[in-house]
Amino acid sequence: MGKSNSLADIVRTVNRDLHLTPQDKDDPGKMAAYYRIPDTKEGVADCLLTFQGGHRANDLWHFATTDYRKTSMWIQLTSGDNRDMRSVVDLVDRFVQDNPLPKGLKHRWFGLTYINVEWQEKMVSGMVEAFAGSFLVVFLLMTILFRSALWGILSMVPLIVTLAAVYGALGIVGKDYDMPVAVLSSLALGLAVDFAIHFLARSRTMYATAGSWQAATPRVFGEPARAIMRNIIVIAVGFLPLLLAPLVPYKTVGVLMAAILLVSGAATLLILPALIRVLEKLLFPAKRVIGLACNCGTCVLAGVALAALVVMNIYRYLDVGWNFLVVVSIAVVLVVMVLCRLLARREKCKMPIMKENEND
Repeated sequence: MGKSNSLADIVRTVNRDLHLTPQDKDDPGKMAAYYRIPDTKEGVADCLLTFQGGHRANDLWHFATTDYRKTSMWIQLTSGDNRDMRSVVDLVDRFVQDNPLPKGLKHRWFGLTYINVEWQEKMVSGMVEAFAGSFLVVFLLMTILFRSALWGILSMVPLIVTLAAVYGALGIVGKDYDMPVAVLSSLALGLAVDFAIHFLARSRTMYATAGSWQAATPRVFGEPARAIMRNIIVIAVGFLPLLLAPLVPYKTVGVLMAAILLVSGAATLLILPALIRVLEKLLFPAKRVIGLACNCGTCVLAGVALAALVVMNIYRYLDVGWNFLVVVSIAVVLVVMVLCRLLARREKCKMPIMKENEND
């Protein structure tokens, strides 16, 4: 913090100038003694009237409303860093908590730096919540599509790697988390998972024909992998002309979109095949589950993701505390676990299991 100014500073300054004589200006003791707020309301009124008699009488209304019901205090910071502004806000809040204001008085913040702090917090927290909700939705869709929570988790791997690599690189180079970057974090969900869907869907189909991942690998890295690679190159290169745009946000979009596509494509073609090879027995069991509810683990994970998604939206739009939501969520998860266990024990789930390439 640097300097601070308020209506009280005006009154103290005018009161000192009214009482000081030319001889007293060289006496620090007398200057300090007169630099105070008068003891009576009349004295305060005299100071304010004297201030208004100056060359800039309207300056008084920069510090108070005309009815003197509201006043402002100017706090000048030595930097425009949002973290410094947040430290000042926390310091003042602690002071007010330890020294309560008189009854009927309350304070609130305003100013450009404070607006930037609030905007950044809402943007970051809002985008994090939106991203988490979208992440759960994508996971649920992948689980339903492949009828397996393990396949759903596998399809999210390129997305996680892409976000960690791209946004980690932004942090290393010192790029600010501004609005274009925040918006693209949500777009990255659809872009990064798109290649994984195509790759995994074709892999499952070709595995059913070949009978093993080793035999299916040459087919997977034939036409499907070439199509994905060409798609990566065409779309990524298509965003690079934005680097020549005169506006910095356009350049940011061009770099991030190209990086997201390249990293997600590389993760899909390099990481997913390795994971499929390691998890082949779990991904391609000898017996395939008939329905989603017949796999107890998949049913429970899908229920937990759905419960978390509902809780996040309830907390966002309704005035409900987290403590209550946590208790409700735990109860719902327990009910889902019991329900999934009962569904998995049905006679339908004990029927002979179909092969992967039948009735798909």
